[in-house]
Amino acid sequence: MDQPRRFAFNLKRLILVLALVSTLITLFSSFLAIFQVEKKLLIESSLRASQSYATRISLTADLFFNAAQKQLFYSASLLGEEFDNLNAVTDEADRLQVQSKRYSSVLVVDKSGVVRAASRNSADMVGIKLVSEANTQALSTQNPVISSPFRTPQNNHIIAMSVPIHNARGKYLGYLVAEITLQEGGIIDSLINARNYRKDAYIYVIDNEGDVLYRAVAGWTKSGPQGHVNIALLEGRDQGFLHMKNLQGEDSLAGFSTMEVAGWTVLVLHPARADVVLLYDVMLQVLLYTLPFVILVFIGIWLLTRSISRPLRQLASKADTMDSQDVSVEIEQVNAWYYEASKLKTVMLQGIHLLHQRIEKLSTQAHTDPMTGLLNRRGLYEQADKLLVEESLISVITLDIDHFKRINDTYGHDVGDVVITQLSRLILNNSRKDDLLCRMGGEEFLLLLPGTSLTRAVQLAERLRREVASQDFDGAGNVTISLGVTHFNPEKVNIDSALKSADKALYQAKNDGRNRVVSL
Repeated sequence: MDQPRRFAFNLKRLILVLALVSTLITLFSSFLAIFQVEKKLLIESSLRASQSYATRISLTADLFFNAAQKQLFYSASLLGEEFDNLNAVTDEADRLQVQSKRYSSVLVVDKSGVVRAASRNSADMVGIKLVSEANTQALSTQNPVISSPFRTPQNNHIIAMSVPIHNARGKYLGYLVAEITLQEGGIIDSLINARNYRKDAYIYVIDNEGDVLYRAVAGWTKSGPQGHVNIALLEGRDQGFLHMKNLQGEDSLAGFSTMEVAGWTVLVLHPARADVVLLYDVMLQVLLYTLPFVILVFIGIWLLTRSISRPLRQLASKADTMDSQDVSVEIEQVNAWYYEASKLKTVMLQGIHLLHQRIEKLSTQAHTDPMTGLLNRRGLYEQADKLLVEESLISVITLDIDHFKRINDTYGHDVGDVVITQLSRLILNNSRKDDLLCRMGGEEFLLLLPGTSLTRAVQLAERLRREVASQDFDGAGNVTISLGVTHFNPEKVNIDSALKSADKALYQAKNDGRNRVVSL
């Protein structure tokens, strides 16, 4: 009778599926590897490009600030000689403002913070005491200062560059300050922008605390900082690149460079996803070019699979007619290189026979202690199920080798194993055929004695104790055991309660001094 088919796949389809899956996995892993390598290279290239642009901006700004500072130092040296000549001081401030075209105003401030002279476009500032943070910093440090952006009482949004003024004897007289307006299209704005870089780029200028002084999309900060960048991300480096989030919270690739003169850091950022999107487009083009070759490979695999599967398919068809008298002859006509298939029936029969043997052996191993040959805990419970039904009186003996840990520690575990093995033989020699003997684990043993009264069980335990005590165990000498004895009626008491009672008796024997029998 024909057996219904349980599987939809035959060998040909299986090989085709495996070949297709293998091809697709190989293709996918190759594309993934290429994608990851190209992504790494693209990101690294973008990072270096951002760093390069940030460096270009910072160097350009440094050139401007260096030139401006040198110009201011030169004027400050002239003012040191004419500081008391108000007309001369005013003329120099005005000349500096008019000739440079960099500065919105130029002020000469004495050491008390009062404007002593100013360029003519800021003449109304003369006599005013300055209270800005830039003024305080210039007076307290008596060093060149480039301030953070701030708004003046006249509502001008500026940064201030100041240099100290000393007389010929080196005495500090005050400072010369040039104010630079931060308006869109101004000289500073033209130095720092993203117009010549990527459309999706952001440019930040941060001070040494990480406060954002400038953002390309918003210009220079007019009140407080426009945000804050964790300065620790720069790791104390003057230039480099890193992954970070921009002020909008987007994952970004950033290059940075620090201005030597101003101490500000230029950050050039662009969204990290932009490079990945570009890479996706490139990989799609690669896939389209590769796809025809993949199809050709798969066609070749399909043709080869047909050739390989044909003889095996013939063998499979013969398996459906195993009751036919000529099936053996037909199988023998199969090509010789399918020798395994021609022997399939014999191998299956042998396999079934071996399988039963193996199951029986495994069952024995699962229920027997390998060292002693006695039952293990699982085997005891399985054998005891039948015993509990047939018997109305069962005695239980539990025994434990006294100070077994000391034997292991003193003589080694090999000697301990010998002691357990010899004790197992003594237990076997003192038991009946129907007794269930079990090694419960370690040095603990258990005996179930069907149809045995408590008195006879105690006698057996005492005889076993004396015989063990008189035995010379190989490598360990004299060994003693403690035993607990109880009995129970299976119809009234379950086996677990009986075992607990026997264990209780065993513990009492050990507590009473060991090498003795206690019954409960």
